Amino acid sequence: MRSAFLILGLLAPAPAAAQRLGYEEVLLPAAPDRPAAPAPLAYAGVPVDGEAVHAFYGDRIEASPEGNGFAWDVSAELGRGNHRLWLASAGEGDFRGGLGYVEAQALYSHPIAAAGLALQAGVQRDFLAPRRTWAVVGMQGNVSTPLYVGAFAYYSTRSELTGSLYAYYDWEPVRNLVFQPYAGLGFAAEDMPALGLGRGATDFELSARLRYRIAEPFAPYVGISHTRLIGRTADLARAAGDGTEATNIVFGIRSYF
Repeated sequence: MRSAFLILGLLAPAPAAAQRLGYEEVLLPAAPDRPAAPAPLAYAGVPVDGEAVHAFYGDRIEASPEGNGFAWDVSAELGRGNHRLWLASAGEGDFRGGLGYVEAQALYSHPIAAAGLALQAGVQRDFLAPRRTWAVVGMQGNVSTPLYVGAFAYYSTRSELTGSLYAYYDWEPVRNLVFQPYAGLGFAAEDMPALGLGRGATDFELSARLRYRIAEPFAPYVGISHTRLIGRTADLARAAGDGTEATNIVFGIRSYF
C-alpha cells in the first residue's frame, strides 16, 4: 500500500505524507518500500489572523478492478492563523492479500502564500515491514488556484535520505467536471536494498483522473495511473524477478469538509 508524481515539465521547477502520501501507485509489482508524499489536497490558504482552521481532505479513496487493489490518501488540518497541524495517512493493498503499506504523518504547517503554499516539517511513521520513522521537511500547496505542487525530503532513524517531487493541475472544462493530470518522481541518496531503492531517481507516476462534483464536498472519479520503477531501483527489482511497471484503471471518491 506503499502508495503519490502535472506533466514532467511541471515537475522541472518543482514527491510524502511528504514522500508520496501523494497519489501512490495501485498494484505496482514489487513497489519499493519508501515513504509517500503527503496527500496533495486543496489547501485552506492564509486566513485572517486568529481565524481557526479545521478541515478534512479525502483526496484519494480509490479501488482498481485489476487485482482487487485499493488505496487511500487523506489529511486533516487543524490550527489557527499561520500555525497549523497537518495530520495525514496513506496506504494501499488488495482485498485478497490485505494491507501492503500504511503510513501516517504529523507535520507543523506554516502557510507562506495566499493561494495555499505552505512550509511543513515533522515526522512520518511507516507501520508495516520494513518499518521506518522519518524526519520530514518540505513544502506543498497551491501556487495558483488550479496548480498544486509538492517537494519533500525524508531522513530516517537509520540515516537513509530520500525525496519526492509531485504536481497536479485541476482543469474544469465545464461546470462541475474536473480533469486532473498528475506527475510524481521519487529519489534516493544511495542504494537502500532493504527498502528496494537504488541511488538516484527511483520511480515515477503519470496519471489522469476525471471527477464530477455531485455536491461541493463529494466528487466520484475515474482515472488511469501508470507507474514505473527506473534506474538502479528498476535493476534491483529485475534482479529479484519482480516487475517494474504497472498501468491501472482506478475508481474513487474525493471528498473534503
